[in-house]
Amino acid sequence: MPQSVHNHVGTFVPPLPSTAQRDVVLSSKSHFCGHVVIGDGSGRGAIAGVPPRVVQVESHLELCWCLCLSVRADIADLREQMQFDWFNEDGEVHPHYFDLFVTRTDGTRIACAIRPTAWIGGAFGRQMPRIAAQTRAGRFADDVRLLTDADLDPVELHNAWLLHGVRAGDPVADEAAARVLADMSGTASLADLTAMTGCGAGGFRALLRLVRWGQLRALHHEHITPATIVYKGSNL
Repeated sequence: MPQSVHNHVGTFVPPLPSTAQRDVVLSSKSHFCGHVVIGDGSGRGAIAGVPPRVVQVESHLELCWCLCLSVRADIADLREQMQFDWFNEDGEVHPHYFDLFVTRTDGTRIACAIRPTAWIGGAFGRQMPRIAAQTRAGRFADDVRLLTDADLDPVELHNAWLLHGVRAGDPVADEAAARVLADMSGTASLADLTAMTGCGAGGFRALLRLVRWGQLRALHHEHITPATIVYKGSNL
């Protein structure tokens, strides 16, 4: 079921519907499928600041990539199941649905096919170069990417799940975290900043939202924990 979210005054805000041009099959005994909600409507961060919207996913790998891309600072928009009509060597036209379609903050559009490494080959391996060439030639997208399980960064994935889990705002803790951020200089651990908020675990989650929005950045590429050293980001 799509996640529900609340705005900063506690009113229920239903997510926008999926923009998929093909609905994924939600009844299956053989593979993972479902919905996830991206965006938080905060107005801060790239995709993080867009109104919450349902994204359909047809595999756990698609879910993982969706979460990773949705919290990247250079991704402004993310859609799923985008249709592109291509033609084979006999001139027959067939629809291909790109699993994810992202638009970067610089306007670059990238169509993404997501497959487990073990599935690359066969008809997909033969057809994808042709589809990719036609995609670029027809200006449907600026580039085509194949995203696999081998390409997933486990650190980025861990942090994406963490940041996704703190999407819902907490007015009191968020205000306290904003004050701490305003007074901050140099670097500090999230644990120390949490203590300064005076909001306990709620303060830690509020600081994670600042990381999500790019207002705090981790000094090192690592699993984010209370011990993580952070500094002020550029999205202020």
